Amino acid sequence: MGEKQSNIGIISKALDHCINDPGMTDGAGIGDLAIEFMQWCDATPSPGQVDATALTEVVLTFYRIAGNSNDIQTMQSCLQALVRSGRFGRALCSRFVSGKTMPIPQLAAKVASWPAQDRLALAHEMLLNYPGNNDKEILNWLENLLKPLMGTDPAELAPFVARLGEQGITLAFPVRQIIVGGLFGRWINARLTNGTSGPELEQLCRIIRGIGDANYAEALAKAVELNQIVPNVTVLRTITALGEAGNKTIMGMLLKTLSNAANGLAGACLEAIIAQDHPGAGKLLASVRGKMPGLKNAAISRAPLLGDIGHMQYIASFPEDAQLDIHMEMLGVLEAIAPDFTRNITRQCLSKQAASLSHATTAIKSRPKKENTDDPAQSGFFKRLFKSRPKSLEELLPKFNNLRDMKLPSSRVEDTEMDGRELTGLTLTGSEFTRTTFTRTKVAGTSLDDTVFSLCLLTSSEFKNTDFTGTEFSRTTFAGCSFNDCSFKGTVFTDCTFEECRFRNCGMGDTAFLNTKLDMTDVAACTLAGSSFHRCSLRATRFGTTDFTYTELIGNDFQGVEFIDSILHAMYIRECNFTSIDMPGTTVTRSIIKNSDAGHPQFLANRIRQMTLFAREVEKNGIPKTKETDPFLTQKALNAWSRELTFMRRERRMLENNRQRLNRAMNTISRDQQVFLRILPLLLDTDTFERKFNFGQVPTCRVWEYYPELTTLELARQHFGDFPARNTAPDVRILAVYSMGSLGTVAQTAKSDLDCWVCYDSDITLTMEADLKRKLDAIALWAESEFAMEVHFYPMRMDDVRDNRFLSGDEESSGSAQALLLKEEFYRTALKLAGKNIAWWVTPAGASCKIYDACISASRRYPICGKPRLEDFGYLAPVPPSEYFGGSLWQMVKAVHSPFKSVLKLGLLEIYASPHTSTLPLCDRIKRNLTRNRQGKLNTDPYTALFSILHAYYQERNETNASALLKESFRLKANLSDIPFFMNLTTRPEDESLISVLFGSGYVEPDRIARINRSWPFEKSLRMGALVRQYMVDTYQRIQEGLNEKGKTKAMINAEDLTRMGRRIGANFAKKKHKIMRVPFMDIKDTGFPILHFSAERKPGSPPIWAVRGGTAVEAKQSADALQLLHRNPDPVHMMAWLLANRIYQPRSLLQADRSIAPIAVADLQKVMTSLHEFFPFAQTFERDINEGLHSERVTSAFFIFNLTAPPDSKRIEQAAVLYTTNWGEMFCRTFLRPGQILERSPSQFLAHKLDQPVPDPPKMSLFVPKGSQCKRFPLV
Repeated sequence: MGEKQSNIGIISKALDHCINDPGMTDGAGIGDLAIEFMQWCDATPSPGQVDATALTEVVLTFYRIAGNSNDIQTMQSCLQALVRSGRFGRALCSRFVSGKTMPIPQLAAKVASWPAQDRLALAHEMLLNYPGNNDKEILNWLENLLKPLMGTDPAELAPFVARLGEQGITLAFPVRQIIVGGLFGRWINARLTNGTSGPELEQLCRIIRGIGDANYAEALAKAVELNQIVPNVTVLRTITALGEAGNKTIMGMLLKTLSNAANGLAGACLEAIIAQDHPGAGKLLASVRGKMPGLKNAAISRAPLLGDIGHMQYIASFPEDAQLDIHMEMLGVLEAIAPDFTRNITRQCLSKQAASLSHATTAIKSRPKKENTDDPAQSGFFKRLFKSRPKSLEELLPKFNNLRDMKLPSSRVEDTEMDGRELTGLTLTGSEFTRTTFTRTKVAGTSLDDTVFSLCLLTSSEFKNTDFTGTEFSRTTFAGCSFNDCSFKGTVFTDCTFEECRFRNCGMGDTAFLNTKLDMTDVAACTLAGSSFHRCSLRATRFGTTDFTYTELIGNDFQGVEFIDSILHAMYIRECNFTSIDMPGTTVTRSIIKNSDAGHPQFLANRIRQMTLFAREVEKNGIPKTKETDPFLTQKALNAWSRELTFMRRERRMLENNRQRLNRAMNTISRDQQVFLRILPLLLDTDTFERKFNFGQVPTCRVWEYYPELTTLELARQHFGDFPARNTAPDVRILAVYSMGSLGTVAQTAKSDLDCWVCYDSDITLTMEADLKRKLDAIALWAESEFAMEVHFYPMRMDDVRDNRFLSGDEESSGSAQALLLKEEFYRTALKLAGKNIAWWVTPAGASCKIYDACISASRRYPICGKPRLEDFGYLAPVPPSEYFGGSLWQMVKAVHSPFKSVLKLGLLEIYASPHTSTLPLCDRIKRNLTRNRQGKLNTDPYTALFSILHAYYQERNETNASALLKESFRLKANLSDIPFFMNLTTRPEDESLISVLFGSGYVEPDRIARINRSWPFEKSLRMGALVRQYMVDTYQRIQEGLNEKGKTKAMINAEDLTRMGRRIGANFAKKKHKIMRVPFMDIKDTGFPILHFSAERKPGSPPIWAVRGGTAVEAKQSADALQLLHRNPDPVHMMAWLLANRIYQPRSLLQADRSIAPIAVADLQKVMTSLHEFFPFAQTFERDINEGLHSERVTSAFFIFNLTAPPDSKRIEQAAVLYTTNWGEMFCRTFLRPGQILERSPSQFLAHKLDQPVPDPPKMSLFVPKGSQCKRFPLV
């Protein structure tokens, strides 16, 4: 197509011509255009604003052609062009492939011939969201696509990875695992080891950013330190972007580079030092400013980028008489890099409406007018003189119901209703529609360009392949309309409304939306590049695979809006409000955000990068001076800014972690459970749930700043239909909804329950509180029945949460140690579902109460340019050493119910109690790692971090049993079996980190990992249960010794707590004569064993030994020896009691036996086990009210079994086995031979005389006698 490189406009026009000629869309014509387009893309990796709209229009056109073509060659040419074009094209290509419009085998054959970089680009986009709802056929194809790339020449892969890095995008993790494990990874390492320079170094840095691995940042710094690589600006900025803060290698290299800074490296070096969170960054910048004149501007321009501590250091480093000038100097820079902040803090912010109107007017005036395409010979006077009067749409509508293939330009339609009409292939260019109603109208292949719609209503109408270029809509409403393959380029919507509309494959470049509303509107596979939104309201609107490059947003309100797999690049955003925004798979890059309430982590990250770019401009253009003269206001503004910036950085990291954890949680649970988790805030925010199930009056609630997304509403409609309008004056203001525990961690499984804190304002009556709890209980029951999800709600007043007054009914809430441990666990594992952010997120790790209070006070004004969104959940005070004793007692109390939790919590208590360990709470350690960009679950996952520090602690103390128990416990708890693999490699960085924690570095076979999570043999379960019991006792003693060493010999626990906890612990762990011991199993569920097989081992001259074995349903036909041995005992009643107490027997269990148990019959076994299960309900027997420990011990229940193994024809009572329980929750078993007349006269007196435990009153009693036994019967009472 000519030797000279075409511009994108020429390609766009040629592509339009190709589309208009149906014969050219298939075959070589489109292929040549695709090649020309790819050449342009390679030559223009970063197109500017002028080309952005045309580029996205071309990309969308290739996508449409591929979707409408039946020619395999045409489709592959279009797909390759999409892949080469950038993120928008790749996303559309992924969408096309996932839809299987082109059969995968045919696609595979074509894609296999693509250059390596194109194959890599497609695989990257397809695996960005893995694991997800991936098709097996597609995954198998992607494996075959990626395998050859492991051995591909790295030079062929480098351009694409470098391009990703340049755009601030990270390579999909599964793809990264594969290519870095091949030649490409060795190629990178060789350049880092041997050194490189010039263009190769620039490319290497971009590649490292594209890979996104912090280890490469450290390796790059090491190469600089060893003089293998000479640092330049790109090298330093790469290290800044990826490096983990506090890295000694990086910090050492930066300080060395700064001391010899030249050739413009100072600014980049100072940025890296600030990003490293150097404790003396403020002093360092002050030193550079004062002692290095050549670097002065670099230091001054970066001074506002210091956080609160660095800012104080910086100011304090100057003489007191010079500090005023330093303040003024900093304010001048701040006004340049954050002008919206300074205007807000000094109350000089512009009027939103005035600014928006100004920009809107400018935008409309600057739009190019459509060129007059009429033949000059037929225009003007001659056109009017010789051309016959054309027909118009208004004339034909009364005559024909449907119109097709007619040219009706410049039609004028007023006050007309069009119901059920079809308009196909019409030319209506330059027409006007006024007060016209379109109802169930279908418009296809029609030109409505340069048309005006005013005061119109379009309802349930369909528009396909319709051209609206340059059209103006004013005060027009669209309800339930769909637009497919339409062009809206240069269109203007003024005072319009879209309700439940749908846009697919539409070009909307350079479109203007002015004072327009979009409610529940779905936009997918569209381009909005170069468009503008001014004073618009968007609610519950979804943008999927939509390009917003160079889009302008001014004065808009976004509520419940989704940006899914979309591109937000080079946008200008000002005075906008973003509430309840979801942005999965979306990138925000190189955009300008001013004076907007944009709290999503993507927006916060962009804002932070934006300020750094502005600081570079300040250094380049010279230090500006402020016009402010008030020193008090200047100092106030700078102090507020330093705190604002610090909060922004911390909040961004914590929110990003929350987003990643929520994504992991969603990928772990079933699709039905995902629905529940998604609609839960909506159920709390409306009264739809209680109205549907009609369970009485419930106070109206509102969740703080919650607005449902379109996806949420669509899911909720399946269960509840339409949702009513929200109550604007609720009875209960729910401030926050958080899950706590394993959700979103490595410990979460598909069967994990949901512990949900619902925190509300304290101005609520007790009646409202009770009714709200009733609603929450009903939702929990519904979740169990409808979604098979176990949910526990904990409704709490926010004041109670702050003051650690947790629910009295929960044992974890008793005692100050338990309350503080609960709050620490909440801060460590909290996962935000809705409501406010946790203010603790933005406080420094290990903050004192004074510093914490100061941060909370400042958080009430954060952010300056938006609504305060942080909620104080209370200061996490250190656990007093004297409280560790009580805390350890409570963990021992809970160990039988939750051995794994108790082992970890008791270990954590021991670390806190130890005089040789750091007192920094674990939640603060994790927060510090997160805010410093520490990667890997070893540092950031709540459970992995807990295991890591406990394991290291016990290894250092040579506590091998405790260390082994922790490792086995964690392996059991960690959800290894559900780890997704791709080509036998992990697909998520957190899983790779988890595996390295448990198995060490290096490759581990997936089968080995999966085997770890399989059920333990019962013998191991018993052994581990014994280790748990011993661990509890040993740890309790060690904590006592640690307290004595610290000089805190007196435990602060009252006598009543000590008594009741001590007796519960004794019931759980203490060995007593004739007691049935319970084992704290860590892996046995309540289902027990489906099969129980009984037998007796008999030897001459010795009493028989009774045994029971367990098996699964598939082992029902196997021999008894193949089943697992569960228990052996010389007393069969003791053995049955052990099965009952440890919940191994269940009513559904199938009981089997061999002949060795004679004279006991299997029917008798079944009957007696059923009777025991009914007589001794588990909760009432073993989990009695803990306050019973304050009362004297007494026997509460007794079950007699007569002559179980005696000959059936014996007429007297040869054996009397008594299974009995006490009010302290213990079970005992005694067998008496020939008990005599006392038993027959008064069983209760017999018990009082024979048992070791008191029997002050007749207990509840029952009796079992084997079938056919001739022994005497008598009443027990």
